[in-house]
Amino acid sequence: MSETTALETLHKKRTELENQWSSQLQKQKTLEGDIKALEEKVQAQLQKQIQSEDNVLETLESKRKDLEKRLTELQEQQGTPQSLDEPTPETAENTEQMQEQPVEMTAATSNDNDQWQNEETKEKHKEEKKRKWV
Repeated sequence: MSETTALETLHKKRTELENQWSSQLQKQKTLEGDIKALEEKVQAQLQKQIQSEDNVLETLESKRKDLEKRLTELQEQQGTPQSLDEPTPETAENTEQMQEQPVEMTAATSNDNDQWQNEETKEKHKEEKKRKWV
């Protein structure tokens, strides 16, 4: 009888261990499923962020192209086409002067230059008239 009791005890212990093993396998499968679902959510979120950033970049690139096109049009209207990458020495000098002067001074200087050029043209015209009469 002691053998039967020992055998029954061993059988019960084996059944408990099998149940525990089965429980652990089920828990492992559940955790793996949860990890997979979370990984998919993270990937989806990252994909949304990438798409959002792509939209921002696309908008910025479009804006840059529009501004480059506008600059080219303005340069063509002025009759002075210039490369966007290589500013001429005059442009670089004007840019430096503009950066050094306050905005108000720049506007006043521009008006003064126009007046000075008009006066200079008038004086030259008067001199030519005098030469013709002499």
